[in-house]
Amino acid sequence: MVSCEPLIRSAAPVLSVADVAAMADHFVERLGFAKSGEAGSPPSWASLQRDGVEIMLIAGDDRPPPADWAAYLWVRDADALHAELAARGADLLGPPQDMVYRCRQFEARLPDGRRIAFGANLP
Repeated sequence: MVSCEPLIRSAAPVLSVADVAAMADHFVERLGFAKSGEAGSPPSWASLQRDGVEIMLIAGDDRPPPADWAAYLWVRDADALHAELAARGADLLGPPQDMVYRCRQFEARLPDGRRIAFGANLP
């Protein structure tokens, strides 16, 4: 049964950058964003927010995926959406997993090889 309640809540563009820390500093100091999260040392991922909009930065050098993310979509229920997309024949890259940055997420591969990540905040 398909839910009538939307599963996708919002989207965040993902920018592939050579230096996540320097670019995050630029967004904070020059563009007025606030850093809401980062992972790695040095950071390989950062999330920045302003006025209800989120932008994610991800290392785009020789680090492993998900440097090829095209976007990150926030969802209400990652498991339910994964089941729906699997039934539609989407090219899913594994089941939903709990990540260290407190999201349950999974990825779908697009025809050009890039990925879209779908994530639900964990309590």
